[in-house]
Amino acid sequence: MAERESALWQLPGRRLAARSSAERTALLEPPGTYRPDIDGLRAVAIFLVIAYHALPQWFRGGFIGVDVFFVISGYLITQLVLVGLESGTFTLTGFYARRVRRIVPALLLVLAGCFVCGWFVLLPDEFRWLGKSIAWCTPFLANVFFARYTRYFDPWAGYNVLLHLWSLGVEEQFYLVWPVLLVLAVRYGATLRVLGAVIAASLVISIWGARYAPAVHFFLPGARAWELALGGWLAARQLRAPAPSAAVRASSARGPAWSGAEARAIAGLALIAAGAVLLSAGNAFPGAWGLVPTGGAALLIGAGPHSLVSRRLLSLAPVVFVGRLSYSLYLWHWPLFTFARVIFGRELSPATIALIVALAFAAAYASYRLVEVPIRYGARGPWVVPALLGGLVAFTVLGAATAANRIPGRLSGAPFQSWEAATTDFVSAGKSVDRRIGFESFTARSHRAATTLFIGDSHLEQYWPRITYVVETYPDAARSAQLLAYAACPPLPGVNSLAQPRDCPGFVSYATAQAFQPRVDTVVFGAFWELYLLGEYSVTSHFGVYGANDPLRTPLRLDSPATQIAFAQFEQLLARLTSSGRRVYIVLSNPTSPRFAPLTLLPPRVRLSLEPPRAVRADRAAPVDAAPFAVFVAPLMERLREIAARTGARVLDPREALCAGMSCPSVGADGLPLYIDSNHLRAASARAQAGFLDVTLLAPR
Repeated sequence: MAERESALWQLPGRRLAARSSAERTALLEPPGTYRPDIDGLRAVAIFLVIAYHALPQWFRGGFIGVDVFFVISGYLITQLVLVGLESGTFTLTGFYARRVRRIVPALLLVLAGCFVCGWFVLLPDEFRWLGKSIAWCTPFLANVFFARYTRYFDPWAGYNVLLHLWSLGVEEQFYLVWPVLLVLAVRYGATLRVLGAVIAASLVISIWGARYAPAVHFFLPGARAWELALGGWLAARQLRAPAPSAAVRASSARGPAWSGAEARAIAGLALIAAGAVLLSAGNAFPGAWGLVPTGGAALLIGAGPHSLVSRRLLSLAPVVFVGRLSYSLYLWHWPLFTFARVIFGRELSPATIALIVALAFAAAYASYRLVEVPIRYGARGPWVVPALLGGLVAFTVLGAATAANRIPGRLSGAPFQSWEAATTDFVSAGKSVDRRIGFESFTARSHRAATTLFIGDSHLEQYWPRITYVVETYPDAARSAQLLAYAACPPLPGVNSLAQPRDCPGFVSYATAQAFQPRVDTVVFGAFWELYLLGEYSVTSHFGVYGANDPLRTPLRLDSPATQIAFAQFEQLLARLTSSGRRVYIVLSNPTSPRFAPLTLLPPRVRLSLEPPRAVRADRAAPVDAAPFAVFVAPLMERLREIAARTGARVLDPREALCAGMSCPSVGADGLPLYIDSNHLRAASARAQAGFLDVTLLAPR
């Protein structure tokens, strides 16, 4: 079998099947022949990525450009390896040396630019995070790092300078083992079967991961390998097909008749376009949804270079030019967008976006002509690859030293300590984590046995500093307090969070059992209510819930039947609690706005001034108008008020304490932010302002 398959890689002049000339030509040009349409497909991919990063509200699914890149990369690399194996020119050391020459030069240049710019404009904690990111990115482990610490679709991911390098980590981890696997597969005559098995196994992992841990598996190679392997399978399959003659290729190049190849090309382009328009961060990705862009890319590549789409669109000189710059464009565009957002602290204007895109093209062209091409094709000698690898090691050490605060940024020292302390000031003391399902538990003991139980997510947890303040200040009058919090889970029965892995029903069941303990005479429910059913006001955020018994995990909306059932069960729970003699409170959502986030409050002059300031303070920002927020959340808040009225529970509205009417400050009298992000109060603010909760601890039975 191995000998028979080896013969196939020689592309013998076997008799062509009875197909149209266009279909035969679409199978493949001779191995090694340059295909401008593939560079054109790269241009489509980088356009989608840049459009998504610049205008995510218009190109909601533009992130699929990365998936198109994966298919292209798998196709070309597999073709290179298989042809090299047949010709006897392939070596593992040669393969990895080519990868180093291809990937590392521009990467080192971008890392250097990011480090210098970060040293100049980033605050201490931000600069340390950049150092930690660099230390993980240089050994191509960025995807592992970000899978642990962040989410790709996080509302504030746009401030993470090197987040885009996760895809480079996936590729290089894949190519660490891929050529070895191909060598063994060819040796034993099972190339297509092995590649098919990789695709099947990885796709299963991807679907499972998208269902049970989407935020993590988005970054990991196990859930992404099938996309690269799909391109590899396509290359292997085409290499087994007969090569068309020069006359056939010339005839097809003059204008092929309608054929299956034309249909595949149009279908492929349509799939990619549909994915860019219809998919969004709300889809569990990649999973089965990844078949949309990857299938489109495979169809376009498989259609060959002579289809109408390939010749008249993808092979146009300007499109091909952009495709050749795509790697450098990918490296440069994201840090430029990120630093612009960090400096200006707000949504970028159309003019600023256009300027950033122009700068990205200029930087990409310069690095392509002056760094990528000369080192990849021109630099000779045994020193090139070791020098490039040495550069990666040097940046790893530099990043680790920065993360450890051994290399401080320009904006460091005493003037920045109060700002940094304010922006990281959240609940930290008195917390324990239940290892069974991972929720958090807080306890504050007074001199009274009676206990107030707080049940919710991080939006109720943010008030813990006020709760402990009351218990410690009035130990004889205040009840003891216990808080049970589970991030990304609303305290509603019968629903689970799409931000897996989560066991929201298990948390609600445990919390409910605690609420009926004899020592508990007051129960308080609170959450970031709208995040789960409406979304966060004025911020692209993608938490959500589904009916716990729904195998399809259909996202719920406020008017979904399963949502109505969940509210009915919540009302029954409150009625049972009040009928047992317990006091019950519902804490409504606190006002949220991007203008609360500290990143939007720091004046650009602080970061850009050549003379570091003596103290860091926000400008006296205009108060945030909470009226639009109130309108946005009104349907949900009204539903909660109605439930409270019917069950005898009481409603607490944080806005009445945090704002003057509909005017909500974002900065305190000390010039420091009152929030740590767009929606969470800093601990000092909660301790001073959340007096509306005192009634839950101090009021008599």
